[in-house]
Amino acid sequence: MRKIKHTFTTVEELVAFVVKAERCSFEIKVISNHLVIDGKSLMGVMIIGIGKQVEIICYNEAFSPEQLLDYAA
Repeated sequence: MRKIKHTFTTVEELVAFVVKAERCSFEIKVISNHLVIDGKSLMGVMIIGIGKQVEIICYNEAFSPEQLLDYAA
């Protein structure tokens, strides 16, 4: 399990994250306060919204969560 903290700044960034997450064969969670959302669910991640810090957890030791974000693509 690998974790990173991130703040989505645009809707486009959020959608790009979910598209990349959907391609992964392992589980990805996005946590904001008490909400735990499936990282492959666009509606779920959009509930959290823009401008809030979240924790992204990838349940795969060989995969870095940064790979799901635009700045690391």
